[in-house]
Amino acid sequence: MAGPTFTLRSEKRAWSGRCYPALMPDGPAAADAGQRGLEEHYAHYFGDLSRDFRAVSLSRLVASLTPPGRVLDVGCGSGATSEVLWRRGHQVVSMDPSDAMVAMCREHLGRAGLSTQHVRLGGVESISEQAAYDAVIALDVIEHIEDDLAALRHLRRALVPSGRLILSVPALSRLFGPKDVAVGHYRRYDRQPLCDLLARAGFAVERRRFWNALGVLPVWISVARGKRLSERVRYAGRSRAARVLNDALRIWFLVVENHIPSPIGLTLVVVARPLDRL
Repeated sequence: MAGPTFTLRSEKRAWSGRCYPALMPDGPAAADAGQRGLEEHYAHYFGDLSRDFRAVSLSRLVASLTPPGRVLDVGCGSGATSEVLWRRGHQVVSMDPSDAMVAMCREHLGRAGLSTQHVRLGGVESISEQAAYDAVIALDVIEHIEDDLAALRHLRRALVPSGRLILSVPALSRLFGPKDVAVGHYRRYDRQPLCDLLARAGFAVERRRFWNALGVLPVWISVARGKRLSERVRYAGRSRAARVLNDALRIWFLVVENHIPSPIGLTLVVVARPLDRL
């Protein structure tokens, strides 16, 4: 049975008294704009993936939550999470709706000496398998989809009854800002509404937590000023000071953020199991 098609539409986003055109006008040209922004972001920093403390730390956190078996990494992006999962013994199918992302994922896994055979092109709506995966991972995916409820239901169908969905989304709706617009987000999520959405999609939430408390203040300032923050600190710069800061942030995320849940954070991480019935 064919899955739903997720389309983009025209709207404006308002926050902090400002109104920004969200990146979802009608038509394929506008839909491509958000995807292009995301691809350009990844392409710019592709050579520095090993220095991306956020991706490294989140991938390790997610891998620690992933049950053994066959895993579908939806919206695999550069392949950083897929690499960690492969190295931990999972059988991973990596997929992304972007040709550019699929190419990056294949290149990244190939450089790491891992199989690229199971990297494929496709979005949530193209998942044809039912009850096929022990875990489905969707990191920073559903905020790019207008009908996130339909997307979650589609992910649910791909899971075996004992499987788990591991989900990350941008948190705190009041922080919707310039970066969200640039990379094509429809929304940011608050904790309880996200749990309610998952329940409507046929999931029972087992674990939920905020992550990346350190990023809240800088993003709040970015939103208040209406200007996107530089991502250079995330990947480290050429100077010694930048590298030292990046190393310190990596240690913070691996030692503190990954092990001590905070009451607030830029990201929500959820583990959910499929219910027997919708």
